[in-house]
Amino acid sequence: MRLILLITLCIYALNLSAQSSSKLKIANKYANSKQCDKANEIYKTLETKVNILSYYSNYLKCLTAEEKYITAIALVKKVKKKYPNQAKYIADLGFIYKAKGDKIRAEKEWQKSIDAMFSGRINQVTSLANSFLRNKEYNYLLRTYERGQELNPNYEFGFQLASALSSAGKTEQMIDTYLNLIEKKESHLNSVKIRLQNTLGRTKSSQDNYDLLSKKLLSRVQKNNNNALTELLIWLYIQSNEYNAAYIYTKALDKRLRENGERMFDLAYIAYENKAFKQSVKCYQYLIDLGVDNLFYVDAKISQVIVSGEELINREYTQNELLSLNNDYQSTIDEIGKSKDLVYLMKDYAKLKAYHLFETETAAQILEECIDLLPESELQAECKLMLGDIYLINNKEWDAIIQYSQVEKAFKENPIGHEAKFRRARVAYFQGQFDWAQAQLDVLKSSTTKLIANNAMQLSLLITDNMGLDTSALAMQMFAQAEWLIYQNKNDESYQLLDSIFTTFPGHTLSDEILYKQAEIEFNKKNYTQAVKLFEKVATDFSFDILADDALFQWAEILEEKLNESNKAQELYEKIVMDYSDSIYTVEARKRFRKLRGDQNEEL
Repeated sequence: MRLILLITLCIYALNLSAQSSSKLKIANKYANSKQCDKANEIYKTLETKVNILSYYSNYLKCLTAEEKYITAIALVKKVKKKYPNQAKYIADLGFIYKAKGDKIRAEKEWQKSIDAMFSGRINQVTSLANSFLRNKEYNYLLRTYERGQELNPNYEFGFQLASALSSAGKTEQMIDTYLNLIEKKESHLNSVKIRLQNTLGRTKSSQDNYDLLSKKLLSRVQKNNNNALTELLIWLYIQSNEYNAAYIYTKALDKRLRENGERMFDLAYIAYENKAFKQSVKCYQYLIDLGVDNLFYVDAKISQVIVSGEELINREYTQNELLSLNNDYQSTIDEIGKSKDLVYLMKDYAKLKAYHLFETETAAQILEECIDLLPESELQAECKLMLGDIYLINNKEWDAIIQYSQVEKAFKENPIGHEAKFRRARVAYFQGQFDWAQAQLDVLKSSTTKLIANNAMQLSLLITDNMGLDTSALAMQMFAQAEWLIYQNKNDESYQLLDSIFTTFPGHTLSDEILYKQAEIEFNKKNYTQAVKLFEKVATDFSFDILADDALFQWAEILEEKLNESNKAQELYEKIVMDYSDSIYTVEARKRFRKLRGDQNEEL
């Protein structure tokens, strides 16, 4: 009988507990949806049935929202009595008084909560600080961490303190705290970098913040040459694209730590990736000057020439500069010797020879040597593609096809294989074999590589859009031949052939493409005024055709960058934004329009 009674009581207790648990869930749901009147009614019934901490926070929030301050104070005092070592409950009293409008009483309670903390209880510091953070009482948040650090000198609250200072908008103190952390322990460097990047870059005054950090860092580095702080300063200069300054301190740190150039090698690559070519060359020169026995000498020697070449061809240059660069390539090859490790340099040298010095036969020989030096690989495939391109320049289209076919066969499911297939299709297009070219392009339209798919789509559209009215395909054949001549840098011949299409086939659908190609030829010959006239004609006479937005953007760009007609350029950029909203140029046109307008208006 006693057993049955005991079982009955257990079942009753379990049912009661289940009911209470269900009520708690409902009450919390009401509280979270800000239906505090309903939530409070349930919470009142749970005081003796579930652990008070399971609903304390929500109940207190609802009581305060409903302005039931007496009940709220009683709740806090009850919990405080049960958990006397938790300072945050004292702070909760302060939050109630703040809600009542009694700021003086609130601040007294908050200070009491901070004074109530004692050493050895790290969690109470964090818990109290989080309470102040949630309620946006940043001054007391700071006091909490400062007091916590006093009570627990062996525990590092620096990161939490810095975060609190950031929340309080005390940027200068935050920076000082982070720098102190690094001075105490250099291993904090990476963590500080991440936090500074996330914090300083989030505001409109981020540049001012970076300037402040730079000033403070410089001051400390000059005083004590702290290695970690110097590294942070270098990182900051890199973030700000100040590579000359980064070079100075990287050089100093490299010598101080006797790193033999490792850090400088990394900086050279970063500068190159961000198109700071001159600074990258400077970094590589430092490594070269360390001597031939230096670990990075060969790589620096190779990289310096490659970067110098890229810097040169991306600006206006003289023939003498080209010849000087040519000599640098050759002397580097002579010094290091031809090997598979030198293929990247040789490949770039071939490009210089083919496309800037127009020594295509020599370029082909260099690439043939590269191919022989390499096993089957993507790098070898890249060399074969370039060799095919040069054969095509030299009217050796069958030799070009062989190179493209080899790459396509070896890398069928690879983007480089798709690129080879596209180039084969382009040869067929140049030769007037439009049906075969179209069949290859149809396959490539679904390529996973966006650039290849887009190129295939454009060439395919060119063929299909301009074959309908001319059953003999003669106009299209002439246009393809003209494009091949442009590819071979025979611009004058191409221009004449394009003119002849106008004469032979007046009003042909190719008219806008012909004008566009002629505009590009004039631009490449630096005849900017004539190029503008032709782009303008495409944009105005063929405003509904596919090349209209392209021509409009090129027209505007020449006016802005070459002819100093910024007002007219501004008008054209605005026209792109307003009339060609789906154009690939819209984003860039909007950016340039705002720049030329000279204000911060975000409406356009």
